[in-house]
Amino acid sequence: MRVAERFLESLIAGEPDMTLVTDDFEYEQHFGSTEGRYVGEEGLRRWIATFYEIWDQASFRTESVREAADRIALVTTTSVRGGLTGIEVELRATGIWRFESDGRASRRDSFSDDAAAEAAFLAE
Repeated sequence: MRVAERFLESLIAGEPDMTLVTDDFEYEQHFGSTEGRYVGEEGLRRWIATFYEIWDQASFRTESVREAADRIALVTTTSVRGGLTGIEVELRATGIWRFESDGRASRRDSFSDDAAAEAAFLAE
């Protein structure tokens, strides 16, 4: 399984596997109620806490993957259930992942807008 998918699984499970990412890993979400920038393990734990204030259950599946030299675009659909309402919805997003030479991820930007995701993927 790809590093990005393994890390997403650990993040959604509430225990980010920091061996898969750099110590200063940055996650920036560009949409939704958890929009913002999260840095390092402390930031990721803050994202997890915010995410699970809203959703009480989550799982994801990979729709597609595009690769470039030091990055990938991972399109996922996340199925979530509202903690207060019990309503289930699917959230589609594209994560643009950047990697270091050792294979660990150093950054992830997450977009719900396809054009913004494409621009980020093509940016140098």
